[in-house]
Amino acid sequence: MTNPSGTINMILAALGGEGGGVLTNWVIDVADREGWLCQSTSLAGVAQRTGATIYYLELFPRDRLQGDALPVMSLFPAQGDIDIAIASEIAEAGRMVQRGFVTPERTTLIASDHRVYGITEKEHLADGIVDATVLQNVASQYARNYIHYDMLALANEHGTVISSVLLGALAGAGVLPFAKDSYRAVISATGKAVASNLAAFEAGYERASARGVEQFQPPAPALDPVGFQLPAATNSEGQALLQRLRAFPEDCHEILYLGLQKLVDYQDFAYAHQYLDELEALLALDAGSAEHHALVSECGRYLALWMCYEDIPRVAQLKTRPDRVAKIRSEVQAEPGQLFAVTEFFRPRVEEMCALLPAPLGRRVQASPACRRVLGWFTGGKRLRTNTISVFLLLRTLAGLRRWRRSTLGYSHEHALIQSWLQAVRAAAGSDQALALELVECGRLVKGYGDTRARTTAQMQAILAQAVAGNVSASDIAALREAALADDEGRAFAQAMAA
Repeated sequence: MTNPSGTINMILAALGGEGGGVLTNWVIDVADREGWLCQSTSLAGVAQRTGATIYYLELFPRDRLQGDALPVMSLFPAQGDIDIAIASEIAEAGRMVQRGFVTPERTTLIASDHRVYGITEKEHLADGIVDATVLQNVASQYARNYIHYDMLALANEHGTVISSVLLGALAGAGVLPFAKDSYRAVISATGKAVASNLAAFEAGYERASARGVEQFQPPAPALDPVGFQLPAATNSEGQALLQRLRAFPEDCHEILYLGLQKLVDYQDFAYAHQYLDELEALLALDAGSAEHHALVSECGRYLALWMCYEDIPRVAQLKTRPDRVAKIRSEVQAEPGQLFAVTEFFRPRVEEMCALLPAPLGRRVQASPACRRVLGWFTGGKRLRTNTISVFLLLRTLAGLRRWRRSTLGYSHEHALIQSWLQAVRAAAGSDQALALELVECGRLVKGYGDTRARTTAQMQAILAQAVAGNVSASDIAALREAALADDEGRAFAQAMAA
């Protein structure tokens, strides 16, 4: 190695639940079997998918010891002093590069290509997702050797966690002077999930040794010479919807078809026809080219999402779906027939309860302090086990209330806002297509539920009021929208409105 002290320095970053501690112990045991000293320490992050725990190891061969003197090894990784860096996910590899642990003169970087979105990416009001291709390019440029592939896919294929694949990649990379049999032996010695861990280790080893240290090449853009084709209908109601959809320009078909699917699932076929009614009125005002009708397609995107607002019946519908149970079973790697418990967290508000009532009654209850106090007894955080019969039946009953959704206060409130948005778009489209398109894009502001929903719809109403007043341009609307997406306290938006 290039390290003057004779140690091999290795850093490992793994998220909660990925077996970073197990992987570290495996490496320690391998080193011990091979006659090496190993010192390790962990720098705990905020685990369970909100931050990585960093494990640092220094290895030194016992045959180089001078007498009884032991080497003095560090407990903390230093920039520019890392020989091997392992990341369980590509964003963690990017953080290693950012912190100076990966250097082109010295470091072999081993990382999985898959993404696990961080909290900062998920909570962003617009698009806060880090571009994985950029991360790949950075990792390739800064590492001496870069070994990467989708290790999570291999782990899932063999029914285990990613730590065993990472160990296989480490062994296959050949960056440690240890025999393959030593790695296999320490896995077998644990006595836990030995068969699946060994299979995943072998798969990771083969991929790493075969792939070698090739440089990252950005993926070629996918080509779709055929384009989107409308599928055949499976019933008469679907046939009627597709017949109406074919009257729209072909470049709108994919977005509108996906919108129709979502609306039928959310409510019924009549609700999907209502969606097309609104878009047909807008189509006559879309001055797009023969190949591109941005006004209709973008409005179709945001209108479908808005019309599928999340109320109590929708949440109950999603929580009790069979495919959701199957997804949870897959994520926790439950064996066939194995029982598991699912605890859901609910936090209903008075406004959401009133939204379930018929509109006139809901308004009176919401305006009554006494009624709000009574309903307040049922608010606050609730933890309910949806794997129990009683809670499951309760949620199924709440989901069934969607058949009366059109008469509720929540429906009346949301569709009044939708109509004010569409009216502003149609009014602008007659004279200023750019302004109309910017107003359509404001549909992305409306998101979330509870306090977030109240804030975002209030911002939307404020922007629409400016547009109706007629003293703003397309660029003004775009600036207000970006300000609304800048923070979740609304400070930037307030400043933009004041300006």
